[in-house]
Amino acid sequence: MNTYRALRVIVIGAGAWGLPTAAELARRGHTVTLVDRYGPGNLWSSSAGPTRLWRVADPDRAATRFGRRSVDAMDRVQKHTGQTVYERQGLVWRDAPDPIARLLESIRAEEVQHIEIPAVDVGDYFPGLRSDGRDAVWLPEAGAVLASTSLSAYRTIFERHRGASDIIMGQVVGIKSVEAGVHIVLDDGRTLQADAAVLAAGPGAKNLLPSLGVTTPVQPFAEQVIHVGYPDRPSALDSLPCLFDGPSDQAAGIYAMPTPGVGYKVGLDLPLRPVDETDLDRTPNSARTATMAARARHDLSMPDVCLIDEQVCVWTDSPDGWFIVDRLDNVVIASGDSGKGFKYSALMGEILADLAEGRSADPEVSAMSLERFADRAFPVEWAPTAMGGREVL
Repeated sequence: MNTYRALRVIVIGAGAWGLPTAAELARRGHTVTLVDRYGPGNLWSSSAGPTRLWRVADPDRAATRFGRRSVDAMDRVQKHTGQTVYERQGLVWRDAPDPIARLLESIRAEEVQHIEIPAVDVGDYFPGLRSDGRDAVWLPEAGAVLASTSLSAYRTIFERHRGASDIIMGQVVGIKSVEAGVHIVLDDGRTLQADAAVLAAGPGAKNLLPSLGVTTPVQPFAEQVIHVGYPDRPSALDSLPCLFDGPSDQAAGIYAMPTPGVGYKVGLDLPLRPVDETDLDRTPNSARTATMAARARHDLSMPDVCLIDEQVCVWTDSPDGWFIVDRLDNVVIASGDSGKGFKYSALMGEILADLAEGRSADPEVSAMSLERFADRAFPVEWAPTAMGGREVL
């Protein structure tokens, strides 16, 4: 039960972070205006598509702890709605010796369940995965976020507690924090007023952050994924685990996971191109599709799979590849999902709602603030941050 006074809050962006934030604020009894240029679940957002990858394990210990909190938050969403929003298939993480060593150091310290896999035994954990001489780690605390179902669950919570809350389609062109709250200006000239605002606009945040005095840059990128499988047997690959296969000298890394009832989802850990809010082209690149399909057929021993579909989506990078979450006066900002934002979606909804209410950030969230970029110079040319960690899939 909310013990804070009822607020009027504008949430900008109805995607993987904005929609759960609006739902959580409404559930707590606040009046929410949810603003999105194209509406919830649109094809141009960062949240389109049926599945994403989740995992607890990360080479960074703080991210590992955050991953555990995220699973708990997804469980709460399931309890609120009765909808299953994630599945637990497990994940094989194969990589070069140094990245594997960093991963193992983190998960041992955080006591994450795992099994070390010698290179010759990878096929025991991922049937068909060809050995390439690199060792791997089996991580049972991992699987697929049912992304479209998750958005539906957040929408259910929002509608259940909607009251005087509303959803507005429109493009935000200005944000101003004032003494009594915040003013939001839309492209059609309308001005919205509220006690607080949450900026969770995905790629749209790039042009809005400077109006708040934020000089830290963010950069959206387009990335492409495909599904492979068998049209006459759409669930044939559902029992496979998820996979992160780190980059080698010869090829980019890949992420892969089952999308239940559709096929096996595969993507390169390599962006297509930088984008901005005017770039609405989501046409798949045929060469990229061919490369990913070839990797599935060869690396995963799926010689006879068909291409089921292909999709271009977007993600927004921060200078260090980690989230930017902060409160500036009456505006909460959430940006730099760095391609791994959806697995934290339920948790981010709770965190951003807390900040909108004026609650203090815990240490893990405080570490995401803009303060870490103070006095830092940024290059003019932007190269995507590397990790084994982006899960735009």
